[in-house]
Amino acid sequence: MRKTIQELHEARGESRADLATALGVMLDEVNEWELGKAETGLSRVRTLTEHFGVWDDQINLRPADPSSISDRLADAF
Repeated sequence: MRKTIQELHEARGESRADLATALGVMLDEVNEWELGKAETGLSRVRTLTEHFGVWDDQINLRPADPSSISDRLADAF
């Protein structure tokens, strides 16, 4: 299962500010990643995967589309 940046840092008990500090980026950058307003570069993907201890194919850099989640739930029932 691919997890979003938000799911990964919350699972570690990190706030967005904690993650920004750990990665050496501005808080605004983390906020934009989580909102899907900005993409990370390849070097940042490597930093994120190393920080979280996941493979690059295990991380979803964009938040899930709420409509797709509800569609999948509706299909499940």
